[in-house]
Amino acid sequence: MYNLVIVVLNYLNYKDTIECVDSILKMQYPIRGVVVVDNGSHNESVSVLKETYRKAERVWIRRSRKNRGYARGNNIGIHFARKRLKADYVLIANNDTVFIDKDYVKGMLHAYEPGVGVIGGRILLKDEHEQPSISYYLGFRDSVLRYVNGLSAKYGSSFDFPEAEGESVRILHGCALMFTPDFFRFFQGFYKRTFLYGEEAVLYLMCQCKGLRQVYVPEVKIFHKEDQSSLMSFQNDRTVIKQYAFQSQKYVLWWVVKYRIQLLLKRKKL
Repeated sequence: MYNLVIVVLNYLNYKDTIECVDSILKMQYPIRGVVVVDNGSHNESVSVLKETYRKAERVWIRRSRKNRGYARGNNIGIHFARKRLKADYVLIANNDTVFIDKDYVKGMLHAYEPGVGVIGGRILLKDEHEQPSISYYLGFRDSVLRYVNGLSAKYGSSFDFPEAEGESVRILHGCALMFTPDFFRFFQGFYKRTFLYGEEAVLYLMCQCKGLRQVYVPEVKIFHKEDQSSLMSFQNDRTVIKQYAFQSQKYVLWWVVKYRIQLLLKRKKL
């Protein structure tokens, strides 16, 4: 039996968090437990969550005094899952997801094999529409120009270099990701510098740097309400979204450069 823990990050939106956790507890696979991390909510989230799961033996509530962002907030839960609960696998799930497939965990675990670092499944939106996979341009040229264009927009310059002209890669969506023991051989969790947005691209590059594969499992599915926490925290304001995305882009660029250097060094050895 695999020792698996599911981590759910809550920020303000405790109603969706409760629906998510309840759907987890109804699944057939005997997971080790659920770690709910409250990410510095300034409402009654912590008290409501603690009272709701006061008698639940498999639910742990952890609290951060301030909002540490998506990556570091989830890392709090990952650390607790691995150190306290001795988890071999950790599944990260957005709090606005609902586990509608009772064999979800079983199907994800079945996709694991040596060399696989991260596993993701099919994501359904309203009206049974499937959430599109993320297509990201991670070539050096595109990454540099994306960052330069972001600087241009931030400081009001008029130039805009053409992007997305290189090769794109398909990466897993971050609303539900399973980290494997192979991933934990090299990393403790998400790259901690990003606050919101860009985590999936960095995670893909982290895996590439260590020769790990990411696997997509279309046979299992999860329902995603999409952007509910960001709606509550900053009303999905496009200006705020662009600001967070730009802040993360320099870290995406850093990992692109790191990966490209590793490739060059490897070719020299050959």
